[in-house]
Amino acid sequence: MSRPQLKTDTSLWPGVAALGLFGVLAVTFLGADLPDPAGFGANAAMMKSIGAAMFGLEASALVGDGATAVDADSFLVVFEIIDLVLVGALVGAIMLARREENGENVSVTSTTDSDSTAVAADGGPGGADE
Repeated sequence: MSRPQLKTDTSLWPGVAALGLFGVLAVTFLGADLPDPAGFGANAAMMKSIGAAMFGLEASALVGDGATAVDADSFLVVFEIIDLVLVGALVGAIMLARREENGENVSVTSTTDSDSTAVAADGGPGGADE
């Protein structure tokens, strides 16, 4: 056996359900009546408006001559949601990367049974060097 074999003794219902869900979502998205996209004017001061909304200032106080302020309150909600998702991903990555031996955390300068200092990056005891 030199190549992968197709596993046929499993149930096909999860695949059928996934295809059905894809079909429902495709019909829903393709049949949706969306309005024409509307952008901001050429002289809209987006960054200044978002900065003013973050600090609770009036956007017209920061926007210079010839530029128009934009209502940026809805941008702040999206900004905070992205912030929470990224912080959660960072905490999850740190928890997954934490190394443990025998149920105890291993620090970077932990000592092994052979009285040598093992750095966590080198694989520790039983790593590639042994």
